[in-house]
Amino acid sequence: MSKKVTIIIIFGLLIIIVLYSVSRLISSNKLEYYNKLEKDMIKASKDYFLDYNNYLPKEIDHNTRVLLSALVIEEYIEKIKDINNNDCNITKSYVEVEKISDKEYLYKAHLVCDKDNYETKDGE
Repeated sequence: MSKKVTIIIIFGLLIIIVLYSVSRLISSNKLEYYNKLEKDMIKASKDYFLDYNNYLPKEIDHNTRVLLSALVIEEYIEKIKDINNNDCNITKSYVEVEKISDKEYLYKAHLVCDKDNYETKDGE
């Protein structure tokens, strides 16, 4: 193999490595962005249920949901924007609350941002 071909192959591999690294960094930042929004939704729903505690599930292993639209209308949170500054879907996004013991509740956010093709995955 000539020296020129070797240099081209090495240069090509370096470009691939750089592009892969940048892609992973962007993906990681995007996930962090949405995780923060989901935490904001959970905080807002906890405030909501402090005011509307009669809506909390009464029995262990039962759950209920509060839509993002209700949190926005009741002014517990502002409309959520995706990473490109588009509104996320307030009728498909919600926080689910499950009663896990006599005094404990588990809050799980489910965020849907249609224009960015983002939706909370199970277990996130």
